[in-house]
Formats: sequence, C-alpha cells, structure tokens
Amino acid sequence: IVFGGPPLGGLGASGIHEATSGDVGGAAPETSANARNLRRARKRAEARGETPGATAAAAAAASTGGCVVLVREDCRLHDNPALYHAAETFAWILPLYIHDDAEPSPWPVRGAGLWWRHESLKYFDASLRRLGIGICYRRGIYIEQLADVLLETGAMALYFNRQLEPWHILRDRELEAFVKSLGIQVRSFKAMVAAFEPWETKRQKKEPKERLDDPLPSVVRQLKGPPAGAVSMDLLDLGYDRTMGRKIPPNFRQFNEKRQQMKEAGCQSDPREDDWAYEMKQFWRVGEHAAMQRLEEFIKDAAWGCYFPPDLHPRDTAGGRFRADKRWTAILSPYLRFGDLSPRYVYARCRETLPFDLRRLFTKRVVWRDKAYAQLFRWPDSHTVSIRPHYEHEQWSGTRLALRRWQRGETGFPLVDAAMRQLWKVGWMCNHLRHVTAQFLIEHLDLSWKDGFAWYDYTLVDTDVAINAMMWQMGGHSGIGAWNFVMHPVYAGKKVDPEGAYVRRWLPELAHLPVEYIHCPWEAPAGTRISASVLINGVYWQRVIEDLIAARKVHQRNVIAVRKKFPECVAKDGSEIVHLPTGQTLKLEVRDDIRENEEDKITLMMTPDDPRSSLRRNLKTTKGVHTGLIYDETKRFEAMYDVDF
Repeated sequence: IVFGGPPLGGLGASGIHEATSGDVGGAAPETSANARNLRRARKRAEARGETPGATAAAAAAASTGGCVVLVREDCRLHDNPALYHAAETFAWILPLYIHDDAEPSPWPVRGAGLWWRHESLKYFDASLRRLGIGICYRRGIYIEQLADVLLETGAMALYFNRQLEPWHILRDRELEAFVKSLGIQVRSFKAMVAAFEPWETKRQKKEPKERLDDPLPSVVRQLKGPPAGAVSMDLLDLGYDRTMGRKIPPNFRQFNEKRQQMKEAGCQSDPREDDWAYEMKQFWRVGEHAAMQRLEEFIKDAAWGCYFPPDLHPRDTAGGRFRADKRWTAILSPYLRFGDLSPRYVYARCRETLPFDLRRLFTKRVVWRDKAYAQLFRWPDSHTVSIRPHYEHEQWSGTRLALRRWQRGETGFPLVDAAMRQLWKVGWMCNHLRHVTAQFLIEHLDLSWKDGFAWYDYTLVDTDVAINAMMWQMGGHSGIGAWNFVMHPVYAGKKVDPEGAYVRRWLPELAHLPVEYIHCPWEAPAGTRISASVLINGVYWQRVIEDLIAARKVHQRNVIAVRKKFPECVAKDGSEIVHLPTGQTLKLEVRDDIRENEEDKITLMMTPDDPRSSLRRNLKTTKGVHTGLIYDETKRFEAMYDVDF
C-alpha cells in the first residue's frame, strides 16, 4: 500500500491542519450565528488595538491571554502536545470536551466504549483539578459550542491534538478555518500515533529509517483557568455512565430506560443482575495512572519472556502471548484507544527497558495501529464496504439464530463461548481469541464479517473503527491482507488453555469436567457428564454445527463462487487484483487453499497439538519410570491404528 499521495480532498500533508479558509473551499457556511460571532470577534480585537490574525500582537499578549485546549482521545498529562504547549505559552488554559450532537462518525462510540470514555474523562478531570483547572463539558453542534466558549472566555488561541478518522479530519478542517476567521490562533499537534499519521508519505525502501519522536514530559505545574470562566455541564449529564440493563439487548441499546430510571430514583437493585457493566467495572482500573501501572507490569512479564512466540517461551511451548489463561498479553488496548496512554510513550518505554528481541513483536503491533488508520484514510468506507469490491457479491448461508448464539456465547464450543462471554462481561479478549471467534463466525457459521464488526464495535472497551475494519476485512477475505490460517475451536483451546482454567472461569457450568473433555464436552461419556453436572442442551448448549469440515466447505464454495464470477479480479497465480480510482492496481494475497480455486479442497487444517493430546493428559498422575513406557506405547498405538484423539 502506498500511504503517500493526496489525502482526502486533494490536500497535501502540510495542508491538512494548516488549512486556511481558502484551502477548504471558503470560510465556514455563512449563517447568522457565524456572522454574529465574526463581528463580535473583530470588535473584541479592535478594542484591544489588534488586527485579527496579527501574529506579533498575539505573541506579545500570550503572557496575559489564554488558550482553549480540546479534549479528545488524549486524556492524559504525559505526552499531550496540545496541553503541554498551551501550558508553556499562555497565562490560562481551559480544557474543553464537546459531545457533538451531529457526530460525523458512522460508528460513534457506544456500548462498552462509551462507558470507558466516561471513566477516562472522569479520571482526567480529577488529574487536571489537582493542577488547578478542570474540564468544561458542552453538548451540541461541535463548531457552535466551540465558538461560544472561545468568545465567552476571550481566548486567544485554540490548541488540539489531531484525530485520525476521515470524518474527524474533515470536521477539524472546518473548525480550523472557522476559528481562524474569528482572528484566533489555531495550532494542531501529532499525538494519537506512534510513528506516522495517515496522510504522511510512506518511507521508501532505500531511505533510512527515521527515529520515532520522543514523548513529551508530563504537565505537572499548577495551571490557571480563564478569569471569566465558562458555562459547563456536569459529566454525568452526558449520560455516558448509564449501563442499567439485564443480559444482552436485542438492538444495541446503551441501557434499559426503565431500570435506569429506577436506579436514578434510588430504588434498590442488585447490580450483578441489573447492570450489564458490573463485571466490567470490577475488572478494569481506568485512567492514566492505571495505564502506567499496567504497562510496567507487562514490561516485567515481557522481560521474563512471557510475550515470546511458540517454542521460544522459557516455560510454555504454546507461546505466552497466545495463552488465554494467563495475563501475558499487554492488555493496554483500551488505554491506547482513549488516550489514557500515549503510543509514543509505550514505544519509548519498551525501547528503554527491553532488548530488541524481547520488544520487537510488541512494538511492531503498536505501529500497526498507525497502519490501520492509514488504511481507513485511503478507504473511508471500509467499515461497511469490502476493499476487494467483488466480495460485496458473496452469498452467506448463516442464519440470524446462529449469529445470536455466537453473540451470546452459546455455540456449544467451549473456547468460543468462553471468549464471547468474556467479551460481553468485561469488554475485552486477547488478540488470539479474537482470531478464533472471528474465524468461527466467518469460516464455520458462514456469516458476514460485517456482523462481527458491528458486534465488536458495540461490546469492546477498545472499540476502534479503523482497527476493527482492518482485522475483520482480513478475516473475511476482502481486506488488504489475508489470514493464512484457520483456527479449529477445539484444537486451539488445547493450545491456549491447556488445563481448561480459562473455560472454567467463563463457563462455570463446565467447571467440573475433566481436563481432557473441557474443550469437547460432547465426547465425554454420559456418566462423566452426569457426575460433572453437565447435561448437553440442558446445562450447556448443543453445538450449533457438528461437522466443522463440512461447514468450512460450504463457506469455501461461496468464496470461490465469487472468484469465478469475477475472473478479471483474479490473477494467473491465484492472487487477487483491486483497481484503484487513480488507475493503479493492487495485487493482493489470498489464503493458500482459496488460491487453488477448488471448492472441496481444504488444505489449511489445524491439527491436535501432540504435547497436549488427551491420552497424555490421562497419564498426568502416573509416577516413576512407567510414565515414559506407557506414553511410548500410547504413541505406537496411535500410529498403528491412526486413531484420531
């Protein structure tokens, strides 16, 4: 992918956030409110003896003037360029958060992500108040609310950190042009990425690598607010913390109105039953301090080797970062998503404390976030439209009932169900399980990646349109990249949860099953299931599908039917071609077994992990020299009769 070239609207990188009114096709729309605000700004500037936009006068008055700093996905004191430079330059600061009633995003933050935003804002507000200022909260049309606050306080400047989604970039251009037309200084900063913003040109192979920017120090000195003050809502009035409701709602609602009213009226209720975010609130500690602590914990684990890939981990051949039953993955994604933690700080801290071999895998994934935003910037509708357009014609045979069971964690496959229930209860699961659950939905249930995208967007605390779109499109064969593997829901369980601790944590109805059956309870003898209080379709669900190979073949036929219908999109070597609006073409990889265009040939198969075979589990308590002898006999028996355990 070439990340250079003209961004949205034809502006070069230098024009994105330094645009004048002429750059965006004229000033903001001329409404009576805009005209009135402009007249008031000019009169205020004339009363000070200034000419609007006079940089020398603005610099001279900065020692007594003030600055409004927009609060976005940057709820932190460390590495916050807009806040840091405003604090260094102006006599007073007003942090401003605006809830946009005309939010331009097709996927505004909701569900678990909205609860996290509330907690993040609350913690950041408390941090600022310890420095002497607080956040001003407003709700309405974004630019109108901003203009009101700027004129109400008499601010000389507006500082903000740039957002990365295409719709927010366009909004920033509009507000920047309008605020400049008021004679107020505007500065924007790079703060949301580790390495590059979406519109920055990709480095060519022959060019030397540039060192990543160092994070800025934390703002720690006492600050002053505006002398005139500004009218502010209370954070609670925004309603981000409303989470009352039982179980999983059918229509992506934020809360149950009746139960929320009962809570606000002071009625007694059991939060374990009546608050869908109850376990989420117990699981997470939100805010900058908690993010820093979690980063240090992860660095210690990484230094021990817990983030190694398979076969390199000093204590576990499954690979620490793949383990579902351990906290060996970073668990930093929501802190990065909502700005409690700076990606540049994470990268720099890992570089300071870990040798290259121990940090490489993780820091590469931190930079991958930047690539996801770059992809969304180039394909702004990739959250709902396939990047490989021929896949918009794919037929999906899955049912709404199967989707519902997947969402609720009722598929009958313990690893998938445990992951989906963890997702609903705490708003998160590790990356490896996101692959498992996504591929089960697409490859086995034959349901569209768009259904999975919508559910993840609603239930993840780290909900992110760019990252979700990139990953779900890859899983659905329609993205820039392609996953060259298919997870088996049983064999993957034996790999990432070898003793069944993770499944028992999230599926307590299976807690008493022996370890050899924890990932395949249907194979347990009836007596074993009864003694473990497991009754299929009574206590635990019947499998939504029983023949996984047949299910995969159904999906593969639908994929290959698309490739045969659009032969002009398939290259001679089996890869696929996408034609760009610029006239260029992209040659994209496909999964190996799809490349061959054979409907019934399934070549990518996950196999049982030999060190974790059920026979070996049964010998766990065997003592002495007999252990090796019995195990050797077991393997000889398997080879002789080709028994599939």
